[in-house]
Amino acid sequence: MTANQFEDVIEQLGGFGPYQRRIFLLVSLFETPAAWAMLLPVFTGATPTWSCPLMMNYTYTNHDNENVTGDHHGNRTVDHHGNYSSGNMTYAETGACSSDGSICQSVQYSKDYTSVVSEWGLICNQDYVSDLITTVQMVGVLVGACITGQLADTFGRRKIFYIIYALLLGVGFASSFANSWQLYAACRFFVGGLIGGTMVVNFVLPMEFISPRWRTFCGCVGFWAVGVMTLPIFAYFIRDWRHLSMATSACGSLLLLTWWFVPESARWLIQKGRLEEARQIIRHIAKYNNKPVPDLTFLEQYVEEKEKKQTREEYSYIDLFRSPTTTKCTLIICYAWFVCSSTYYGLSLNVKNLSGSRYLNFFISGLVEIPALLLVLAINNRIGRRKTIFILLSIGGLSCFVILFIDLAGKLEELSVLVTVLAMLGKSGISGAWAASQIIAAELFPTLIRNIGVGACSMSARVGGIVAPQIVFLTKFGEPIPFILFGSFALVCAVLICLLPETLNKPLEDIVQDWSWRKSTRSQNGHVKANGTLPDRMDTQMDEIIVKDGLVVIDGTTQERRKLIHGNVNVENEEHKAETTAL
Repeated sequence: MTANQFEDVIEQLGGFGPYQRRIFLLVSLFETPAAWAMLLPVFTGATPTWSCPLMMNYTYTNHDNENVTGDHHGNRTVDHHGNYSSGNMTYAETGACSSDGSICQSVQYSKDYTSVVSEWGLICNQDYVSDLITTVQMVGVLVGACITGQLADTFGRRKIFYIIYALLLGVGFASSFANSWQLYAACRFFVGGLIGGTMVVNFVLPMEFISPRWRTFCGCVGFWAVGVMTLPIFAYFIRDWRHLSMATSACGSLLLLTWWFVPESARWLIQKGRLEEARQIIRHIAKYNNKPVPDLTFLEQYVEEKEKKQTREEYSYIDLFRSPTTTKCTLIICYAWFVCSSTYYGLSLNVKNLSGSRYLNFFISGLVEIPALLLVLAINNRIGRRKTIFILLSIGGLSCFVILFIDLAGKLEELSVLVTVLAMLGKSGISGAWAASQIIAAELFPTLIRNIGVGACSMSARVGGIVAPQIVFLTKFGEPIPFILFGSFALVCAVLICLLPETLNKPLEDIVQDWSWRKSTRSQNGHVKANGTLPDRMDTQMDEIIVKDGLVVIDGTTQERRKLIHGNVNVENEEHKAETTAL
């Protein structure tokens, strides 16, 4: 069975017919609770206003513009990191964040909402813990994404998807009963791992039922933004962090009922030799879509094809770095995913540091993703992948970078609303750039190493997610610092994207000619350009072999070249001994 044969079957079933649309809708719904779980620390890890009750005329102001007063002999204002400034007094009250980071013996928190910060006193010398917990969660996402792909390939997409999702709900619910921040951090690690696993299969499962011409559309349309917009609604009405964790997990459990409406991937069943089950699913899709049942006789050749594939060469991450050109493309696209991930999650987490209501700000941060994705759909197939990504990264980067000049002008407080608007515009640009980057990555890597290439990109994105909370923590040293870093990342990436080849409307082999040196090209002057593989064991008496930009050029006699090369060898001027060519 070839990939094209199965794609023909999908097209005959309607490509993106009613049944495929149903699967896509049902599976995409899982993105909403996944977004709740991923971004929950924005609210459960927020720092409420607090004060030391023995202080007089003591005022603490955070970015929610809330004030809490206490008692002392003078007026004081404490910033959101627990530092205070004094007017007439040089007296340092016991308990306010002192130079050594200690706090007063009895801290009184605002009753507006609770969080892990108020639960375990994560302020002053422990103010880093909240962002550390988020970083631990992101490490879990990386681990989970790496493990789940193998599990889904071995045991099936559908089974693993629902098992992992059920565990995600269970661990998320259990985390609300943690009695220490260390235990809570451990729970968030497992939550992150299960989120990573859910996201991997959530993308793969519906795509294996959809024809290629619809995959760009489906890759840009989903329910993640819905999760971002609905999470602050939960948080607004449920102010206790434990109850909020319970509520989001409980609501997400309703999607477990879709088990009876989502089939196993027919493509995976065929790969595993479970042909009769695959036939049943294909027949059911044809009946549901009112299409004739496709010819499935080619499935009988599967066992023979599988045995042949087992003898073929396996590929690894090394193949992504075979030449300077392939290395350049791999590094640029991986950096693009890193930038998009770190900036996306960084701007999402940084909502707590913006002026105004964090509930409204977070809702808007989800809302602005929708026009960005619609823009990608509108221009990506018209002006090309590179220009689309360049435009969106430039919008995101410049929006963040402008905040630096507002800070230099000393007008951060005066123009706080403008800062919020710029942050939202930056989030919108980055959201669209990430969607477009996923498309170009899938088109840039050749079929044989596409999974490896996209896997490397995904790993880069997970590293970006790990870094994001720590960049947000730098707000402690200056409010514009995260924006400066995110803006710089995006603008550098926008320039580098221009160095990638354009993939729009181009066959894969016409995009990057040298992804693999295993290509057949016309030979000249006795130079061998082979469609084959080099043997594992090299003859020690062989002359020099040059691999340049994916092309093998062998210096040796005709007999030596024939002995060395396996595959389709075309040698011109056999009586001539090849000269080493420096390409």
